[in-house]
Amino acid sequence: MPVFRVEKNSNYTTMCNYHLRDQSLSLKGKGLLSMLLSLPDTWNYSVRGLSSITPDGVDGVLTALKELERLGYLERNQQRESNGRMGRAEYVIYEMPRKKPCSESPCTEKPYTVNPDTDTPVTENPAQLSTNRTSTETINKREKKEIQHRYGSYGNVLLSDTEYGKLRQEFPGDYQMRVERLSEYMASTGRSYKNHLATIRSWAKREKPKYNPADYTFEEGDSL
Repeated sequence: MPVFRVEKNSNYTTMCNYHLRDQSLSLKGKGLLSMLLSLPDTWNYSVRGLSSITPDGVDGVLTALKELERLGYLERNQQRESNGRMGRAEYVIYEMPRKKPCSESPCTEKPYTVNPDTDTPVTENPAQLSTNRTSTETINKREKKEIQHRYGSYGNVLLSDTEYGKLRQEFPGDYQMRVERLSEYMASTGRSYKNHLATIRSWAKREKPKYNPADYTFEEGDSL
């Protein structure tokens, strides 16, 4: 059996792993969604721009967008202009599908919006991406919260990289045990908490032994 070795560098992108492990999503869909999530927040990019930096072309990008919509990673909202006519369609991209309800906190609360052109057809050999371009086919990333990762045997303990670093710093000897205990407790009881780092800290405070003054009294006949 061949062995795959991955050589990594320092140019990383942090994103939710949910779509990468979704077996219903094709490699093309996973790749496009990963690309959308990896671009800087300051970028304004278009379908034409995406097609110009991928070998699949416009048709491939549109096919992947339709798949993301079908599986709940993309929502389309038709807008109306001030005169009542149908305007451009707004697409909203999510890191986790909206059609699959999740009882735990999602990786992010603020989605990404895609505003494609609805009446101008896309021709072959699309224009190269321009960050200064103003178009109705722009994709805008909204400010998002720090991504949380899943920990514990049941994958239900949600911690951001910052929170995980604080946890290791505050409990260097048993932070993994504390994560596992919270994971098992939530899985067995069905309870949930808004902030898992705060919950672990709260439990740790309860474990601290109360101060009991030493008892220096002794019975008659005892000797020091």
